[in-house]
Amino acid sequence: MLLLFETPAGFALFKVLDEGKLEKTTDIIKSFQDEETANEVVQLQAFKKFKDTKEAMVATDKLINDMLPKTLQKFLNKHILSKDVQDTLAVSEKKLGNLIKTQLGIECAHSKKIHELFRGIRL
Repeated sequence: MLLLFETPAGFALFKVLDEGKLEKTTDIIKSFQDEETANEVVQLQAFKKFKDTKEAMVATDKLINDMLPKTLQKFLNKHILSKDVQDTLAVSEKKLGNLIKTQLGIECAHSKKIHELFRGIRL
């Protein structure tokens, strides 16, 4: 499973290394108590830094208005579609997952466990 993480600085793509640790939501937070254990759960695969504040604001505005920003489309094309990656993409919001599925054909997932995984990464 891959995980799309949106930050004020850009978009990050993580690889979930051990999906077994996602079975219990209480175990997810424990997996992010320090950097060493977090590195056993997820690994950064790619990061797309926004060029400037304007690009960040345009991307944010598009997402708020239920549109897929060009920067995100290019990022996902480069790191998922062009590499023929078959992993499911975990997303923070169901609407975002639907947009990605509709426009790019990438299978997306969103659940309580995935929400907890996002919380762990934010720690």
